[in-house]
Amino acid sequence: MMIDIKQNFSLKTYNSLRIDKSANYFCEVTSLEESQEAIEFSRLKKLKILVLGSGTNVVLTKNFDGLVIKNKIEGKKRKKESVTLGSGENWHQCVLWSLKQKLNGLENLALIPGTSGAAPIQNIGAYGVEISSKISIVRTINLKTGELIDFSKDDCLFSYRDSFFKKKNNEYLIIALELNLTKNKKSDTSYQSLREYLIKDDINPEKATANQVCRAVTTIRNRLLPDPEIQPNVGSFFKNLIMERKEYRDLKKILKEIPCFKTDDGKCKVPSAYLIEKAGWKGFKKRDVSISPNHALVLLSSGNSSCEEILGFSSTIVEDIHNKFGVKLELEPSIY
Repeated sequence: MMIDIKQNFSLKTYNSLRIDKSANYFCEVTSLEESQEAIEFSRLKKLKILVLGSGTNVVLTKNFDGLVIKNKIEGKKRKKESVTLGSGENWHQCVLWSLKQKLNGLENLALIPGTSGAAPIQNIGAYGVEISSKISIVRTINLKTGELIDFSKDDCLFSYRDSFFKKKNNEYLIIALELNLTKNKKSDTSYQSLREYLIKDDINPEKATANQVCRAVTTIRNRLLPDPEIQPNVGSFFKNLIMERKEYRDLKKILKEIPCFKTDDGKCKVPSAYLIEKAGWKGFKKRDVSISPNHALVLLSSGNSSCEEILGFSSTIVEDIHNKFGVKLELEPSIY
């Protein structure tokens, strides 16, 4: 056996909330072959599988009675304006690498924590761009059958912070992504706060280079979002609201100034941070859990918080927002 299978393995340093849970079995995989070996081991032992990348978008609620696979599959290749990324690559480093290749398209997604393999699961997005707009192929292994399957962009069923893979919840291990990027194409600078930052920095948003946009996004994120390596968090803990126009009009009767960003299908995307702040939760702390004073979507842990504390705290906020404004927030991280 090539892979090293460990038993009764602590996952505390493998999830960014530092929740102290463990796995019955644990291994790291660095290749397709090792992934297949891990899957075969789980079959022989009749074990469930949980795949972890950087653990920056998960809440562990119990010890995992099965095999946890830590994805460390690396590799970055370019072919003309197409790039292939190993699913265990650090996402931000992939963004920087693509810019060194003089390819545009990922600059708005700079500094999002996690691995490239997690990007399509969550359909990561920031500053007006979603990864779904760049994906051509997602290469996977079915964790039950071991079958290799390529998913096209349409197969992935992307929607706001959602995908086929998230709905299927650990039925597939993503091996690699193939992305279509562009050379010397204008960057997307339509997002208001990004435009404002560029203008303050004496950069014309219409002429901003991909590198300038990347630097701007990185600076903005560093100001607003704490580094999970330093302050345990999973980034945005709550999704923004996607509402029908009538629902938005009803909400506007309660909060007259609430903003709305139109989606491609004519719905309203409403910033949940606005609601959380208006309800008085921004900066609020209860024991070892708090809402960031810099960004109301970010739930912070001391690193000693239990899953019960974290989910109890978030549930109180969800309930309070529902009572005050009649809308229900959804959690963004995956709960295991």
